[in-house]
Amino acid sequence: MGSRDRAKPSRTNRRQVLGRSQRPLDEIPAAHTIVKALEECDYDIPSPDAFVRRVQHVDYGLSAEIEFAAILRWLGVCSLVHRLNEDAFNEPPSTSWEVPDLLAVFKSGDASCSAVIEVKTTSKNRLRFRTDYLARLQAYADLVSQPLLLAWKPRKLGFWILVDPSHARPLNSERVELDLESALRDDLMCTVAGDFFIVPQEGAGLIFEASLVGEKQPTSEGYQAVFRIDNAYAQDGKGDRFDSVPSAIVWTLLSATDERQSLGEDNLVQAFIAPGKLTRAQLVLRTAASVLIGNQQRIHWKRIGENLDSVVSSREVRAQAFASLGTFIQFVLYQAPHTAPHFLPDGWLVHREEY
Repeated sequence: MGSRDRAKPSRTNRRQVLGRSQRPLDEIPAAHTIVKALEECDYDIPSPDAFVRRVQHVDYGLSAEIEFAAILRWLGVCSLVHRLNEDAFNEPPSTSWEVPDLLAVFKSGDASCSAVIEVKTTSKNRLRFRTDYLARLQAYADLVSQPLLLAWKPRKLGFWILVDPSHARPLNSERVELDLESALRDDLMCTVAGDFFIVPQEGAGLIFEASLVGEKQPTSEGYQAVFRIDNAYAQDGKGDRFDSVPSAIVWTLLSATDERQSLGEDNLVQAFIAPGKLTRAQLVLRTAASVLIGNQQRIHWKRIGENLDSVVSSREVRAQAFASLGTFIQFVLYQAPHTAPHFLPDGWLVHREEY
């Protein structure tokens, strides 16, 4: 009755699967967001504008949790990540603990470990907590005999850091702060979650050569024109040309390149060239998903979490990075934290060949 092989989704279908428009939301997640916002304000809506802001806040927080959870699973070491429900019933009623966002189980070879994780994003390169809030999170972790970790994404930085909250320093008797330098020094994303750094060769990149089609049309800002791509190729760090490279290398280069453009009278050269800066596996995934869906949509992280190979696999990114050492890639690096995490079992080693 024909082949069992499934056809790869078209770019349009990938946009539908991997992208999420700002509005409208999917019905069920939207209903969950609205109900959660109602619960947070105790079903007392002071004004429509205030409630809309509350819904947006809840939606953003839930999106951050799903994004980090999807990235954890994609990296390949986390075998299970579970969003914890804040609804709990206990006797007697207690407010002495706070339920973190996620429970994650990690597996390396025959060894495994788990942790509860609180997920946060910030506009600034620092993360502040009230000491009583952090104490309540820790109380829950102690209650279920799990270590507590913080997943933090400074939005200007653009990637996730996983860190023990004990590295936060006290600001006063009521607040603690985790600064970016301390968080990066003791980042556990590589050691626990399987993330890794990639440094493309300086000068490696992607080149697109296009020629003018038709006449230039004047506009108020100059002119507009239609160009046709005539050549598209990759070049390695030595400038050697490659007409075909694995998609994992394309996404890796795009995640760590600077855009350059050369415009002539009737031609255009668009280049994405690596300046020698590093990128991370999680950023390769983000870049690939963003390019595939376009700039007008948000990444649908839940769909990525449900189908981990829908964009590119972390195993392929790692394998192609090692295979391209000396041509497109200069280094593949793994970061060990300054302070070894206490909860890892003996013999724990994430970066084995099977990953």
